[in-house]
Parts: sequence; structure tokens; C-alpha cells
Amino acid sequence: MRNSNIVKVDSKGRILIPIHIRNFLKAKEGTEIVIIPDNEKSQVRMLPLVREKTAELKILLSDLPGSLAGIANTLSDYGMNIVMSESRTLVKGKQAEWDVIVDTSERNGTIEQLQKELMQSKLIKNVEVVRK
Repeated sequence: MRNSNIVKVDSKGRILIPIHIRNFLKAKEGTEIVIIPDNEKSQVRMLPLVREKTAELKILLSDLPGSLAGIANTLSDYGMNIVMSESRTLVKGKQAEWDVIVDTSERNGTIEQLQKELMQSKLIKNVEVVRK
């Protein structure tokens, strides 16, 4: 527990992340941090997003079994790891949306090449690069 701290939530819902934890996360002013809740354990995980090493994609796809797995395989082929994702059905059995944040630090190819390859799939209707 040597590296733990107790912090208070202020009146605006903010918390101060102690300097040694910011240093550990390599979080500087302006760094975006993903906070992932674990409802079962009543805990959260914090993952810093490094601008030059992450990308966010919004993918519109067919709502069919295996669609996400096929896209995940393509991401893997490009050397990209999924940091966080959220999928939702828009029209059951027809259309879904997948928002995904990927680690691009070890990528094979450009985001534009990935986008082009994904768009060639009949399962994918649109790929928007929200942030790279």
C-alpha cells in the first residue's frame, strides 16, 4: 500500500491525481485518461491515452455474428491492440456501431490504409477516424 493515496472528490466531482501516480502514468497536462469502471469490484482502472500512439475509430457495420471478430482480426493484422471499445446494436440483425480505441504504437501500416481495407469488407458500412 506504499504507493496508494487517499484523495477527496471536490465540489465539482474532480480528484487530484498525486504526482507520483501521474509520473507513473506519464500523464502531463492535457493527457487524456480513460477511466474504466469495474462494477463487480467497485473499482476503476485508469489508462492514459498518448496522442501519437492511439487512435479512435467509429465503425458502422452489419449486426451479424462474427462481425466484430472479423474487424478485430484486421486490427490485429495491422499490429493494433484494442485499448477500449463499446458496441451497440442500432437495428437488430441489420446494423451496429463499434467505437474502438486502439494502441497504434506498433502498427503495421497507416490508419488510412486500415480504414481503406476495412471499407472493402461487405460487413462494414462506414469507418470514421475520430482521432489519430
